[in-house]
Amino acid sequence: MRGVVRSRALLADRRFLSLWLSQGIAQTAQNALLFSLLVVVLNITNSSVHTSILVFCFILPSIPLGFAVGVILDRVDKEPVLVITNLLRAVGCILFFFFHSDEWVIYGIAVSVATAGLFFNPAVVSLIPSIVSREKLVPANSLYNLTLTGAQLLGIVFVAPVLLKSVGPDGMFLTSTGLFLIAAFFAARVNVWHDRAKAEPGQGTNFGSMPTEFRESWRALVSDRYSFLALGQLILSSSLVLLFAILIPRYMRDVLDVPADNAALIFAPTGIGALVGLRFLSWFTRFGKNRTVVIGLAGIAVCMVLLALVEPIEGVWEKGPDSLDPTNILRISALQALVMSFAGPMGFFYALLNVPAQTVLHERAPPEMRGRIFATQVVSANFISLIPLLMVGAITDLLNITVVLILLAALIGGFAFLSERVGPPPEREDAPGRREEERVHT
Repeated sequence: MRGVVRSRALLADRRFLSLWLSQGIAQTAQNALLFSLLVVVLNITNSSVHTSILVFCFILPSIPLGFAVGVILDRVDKEPVLVITNLLRAVGCILFFFFHSDEWVIYGIAVSVATAGLFFNPAVVSLIPSIVSREKLVPANSLYNLTLTGAQLLGIVFVAPVLLKSVGPDGMFLTSTGLFLIAAFFAARVNVWHDRAKAEPGQGTNFGSMPTEFRESWRALVSDRYSFLALGQLILSSSLVLLFAILIPRYMRDVLDVPADNAALIFAPTGIGALVGLRFLSWFTRFGKNRTVVIGLAGIAVCMVLLALVEPIEGVWEKGPDSLDPTNILRISALQALVMSFAGPMGFFYALLNVPAQTVLHERAPPEMRGRIFATQVVSANFISLIPLLMVGAITDLLNITVVLILLAALIGGFAFLSERVGPPPEREDAPGRREEERVHT
């Protein structure tokens, strides 16, 4: 209840409300666009390798440019960055509308759209301290992460599948264009005055210092064990969303034998489960922020194993009473009903990942480096997740979706175990003095 009250107080501020709406709408459009393109490319090529290439195109710009994002944002007004970013992505959606019959043309446009969007999330996070007071930073960051998770689920699980099924790719691309234009409108209403004199001494306009400043932010993360663990958890969390987007179309076709645009129905419980998980997040954090993430990772691993084994589970279920047959009530197959029953808990456990890990990172990061550290997080997540994202398509084509899900579940479970062993005990997470002492000793 306290979290709801704090969120309402934040949204009563017109500037924060405009920033929040711009963030939520733009991120929903971005995730819906990515899923739609994955379906289009899979239909054109009939290959998971090509869907991995598409994701690679969205990640590619962050490798040469990502390290400079945080440093550039420290030197420019961030409100125009948000507006321009959304306008350029709207133009990209128009190009997708006219040119989406060839996968290589799609890849080229995707790189341009990803380059335009590279500055968006770091700019949003960097603006938050300029809008809200210091005592409201934690609820503001929590709301940011809640919106980030909600936009991922809304775009991938609901918006894209519904629009693809009802109006097709053309309608989806036009809708994304409209969403990015609306996001640009709200970004223009933020009206935050920026004092460039607040930049760190010696920054000036020397862009040649960017590599050095990026290395400094990376060293700040690596030097603190718990910050580095939180970074790893956030990287895994963001990678899971991309892997989820890559694997859903193939899972729908190979396991359920239904078109990928039916994902809105089959995986709708994922979004519902995530909303329930966010509602109970504060209850879980009583066990400690790191342990909450461990619970989320372990739960996701179990759900992925169940999704991988859904066909043999269906065989056991069909031997039960006819009254348990979902076709008698829901008019869906037993296989689809089982997937829906596993998707809900998976969304619930995913909701436990981002907010605790992001909070740890914000609490332990040096205040003067938070903008660069967030950009470092984004760049590191994209770079580190690049290899598994490229490999998952090839592995899926060579083996099958079931093997891929089990392998991913094993990796997630292993990381959960590592987080439990390496992470801080709950009683030490909220001791600022000890955090500073740990950083000094490290």
